[in-house]
Amino acid sequence: MNLRLLLVLITVLSFVAIGLTWFVTNPAEEFKEKQPPFFYTLAPDDLRNIEIQTGDLSTSWSLREGTRRWYFDDLEDIPADLYRWGGITQLLGGPRTQRVLATEIDDESLYGLDAPSASITVTLRDGSRVKLFLGDRTPDQVNHYARIEGFPQLVLVDATWGEVLERLVTEPPLPEWYYTLSGQVREVILFDNNEVIRAYGFDRDSEVWSVCDLPLEADPCTGSQLADGDALDRELEHFGNPKIGGAVALNLLDDSEYEQYGTVQTAPYIAVRIENRTATNVTEVTRLTMTIGDFTEDGRFRYAVANETSDVITVDAEWADRVLDLFFGEVLAR
Repeated sequence: MNLRLLLVLITVLSFVAIGLTWFVTNPAEEFKEKQPPFFYTLAPDDLRNIEIQTGDLSTSWSLREGTRRWYFDDLEDIPADLYRWGGITQLLGGPRTQRVLATEIDDESLYGLDAPSASITVTLRDGSRVKLFLGDRTPDQVNHYARIEGFPQLVLVDATWGEVLERLVTEPPLPEWYYTLSGQVREVILFDNNEVIRAYGFDRDSEVWSVCDLPLEADPCTGSQLADGDALDRELEHFGNPKIGGAVALNLLDDSEYEQYGTVQTAPYIAVRIENRTATNVTEVTRLTMTIGDFTEDGRFRYAVANETSDVITVDAEWADRVLDLFFGEVLAR
């Protein structure tokens, strides 16, 4: 090979080697878009207050350190239902945004953020707050336009995430014992000392109430003596709107734990059968129940256990005494 050509090739290869070495030791920097703050950076254990507003409705909850339960701020001693509330604090750790649409919002009205459909405010252990605004849904209905207070970015948040949180306001996660009577009552059974002492049943055919014969046989029960339906309806309306003072003890496990409240198996116990017709024309049967216990120390309330939960609550003493009249007062007969 020509010596001059060989020298040229050696020189070229030397430059290639130098260039390759520089590329390996100095790789190109990857451009990374600066991320806005995400709720997922919040540890669930750091959450202390949650406030959600949607439309004209607003509800908030605070964590009670001693019980590790979340309570409604606008209700006295009413905790959130454990089943409905489960996972909410993890969910509120933050909606990882699907996409950053813009580093700065040019016109909030284009995205419904001038009048947000909802706002979620989280207060942390150190007193700091994070507030997220949800605007309109995207055309495909999959996401919400959103922004975080104090930051300029326009982001997308999963619409399902927003639906779950908004439902906490439109359908509050009240405990099972915080009830209202809704539906057609078809039977009322009253127990004392763990035995049925009185009952009323509704005849679907004749549409009249009767005082049920004991022992009970049919379901709903029946009897030969007619009941005063109007009077019974008034008492059921009263029972269906309880005056609840709040929770006293939560998640009791052993029967002996109820003794100090008098809410034991031998205490007065009312069971109300309710029937509702579903959209598919099926009759759905549910029951409202309550065990009525002793007076509180100040005499203003009675202890009670409602709807077979493991929580002891208080109910207004006068309200409870009127319910007890169904047990021990005059029979509501014609």
